[in-house]
Amino acid sequence: MKKTSLIILGIITGTFAISQNAAVKPINSGKIQLKNGQKIIAANSITIEADMGMGMQLNSNSTTENNLEVKTSTDKDYTITSTLTKLKVDFTMAGQSTNYDSEKNTTPTSDIEKTFAERLNKPVDVILNNTTGTAALKEKKEKKEGDENDNPMAGLMNSFAESSDDAVVSGAFELVPAGKNISDSWSDTTKTKEMTTIRTYTLKSVTGNDAVLQLDAVTTASNKLDFQGMEFEFKSTTKSTGEITTDINTGQIKSKNTKADINGTIQLMGQDMPVTAKVSSTGTYK
Repeated sequence: MKKTSLIILGIITGTFAISQNAAVKPINSGKIQLKNGQKIIAANSITIEADMGMGMQLNSNSTTENNLEVKTSTDKDYTITSTLTKLKVDFTMAGQSTNYDSEKNTTPTSDIEKTFAERLNKPVDVILNNTTGTAALKEKKEKKEGDENDNPMAGLMNSFAESSDDAVVSGAFELVPAGKNISDSWSDTTKTKEMTTIRTYTLKSVTGNDAVLQLDAVTTASNKLDFQGMEFEFKSTTKSTGEITTDINTGQIKSKNTKADINGTIQLMGQDMPVTAKVSSTGTYK
């Protein structure tokens, strides 16, 4: 159950992150404005309080810092390098605690420490579309065979290795459609094989170049996994609310605060177990 809970923690974190990401915007949104060589520090923190059923409580606090640098640009997109430079994770499950701090654990010894350390200080190129705000890895990362069987944390990290860096990049930008006035709203939808997210934005205020947006999002997801020969399915509904401050001229987000309620079930060996979680996050981009 502990290994399964680690995977579910990854799914909860990933679902929450994806629910906030920019989707395709209306054609009158303008363009994200960046300069070659421009650098942005993306600092994010996520807190999770989850009930996994059967008395299994899980609490997690994580903070990350990514350095983003604009390498090249075309008339349609930017190539941005994302480098994870700091990572701190604290989670408690069934009374047992696990901690990792990249600034303190400079010589990793345990499997968990090694798994986290492998992600640090490795530049990843991401292609950012300057009109839609969507991002994709320039080159997909290869998954190592056997990792998920040997180490549940490796399986957790691999589940999101192909989306984490592009999620960080796309999460740093939010375009406001042209012609919007205070109290105006607009929506977008993102669909993947595993989930569908509908987001509604409301323009709350504009001060100088800073626009404050209210975000309301609903994500429905179904994740089927085969872990160490054990199949299970996690179905969930995530309702998120948040506030975003973005530069209306450049599209770069300055700060983002979001809270979410997740309700779902884990189907394991023919049994359904309820899962509930409360997630909160803060992000700054400088």
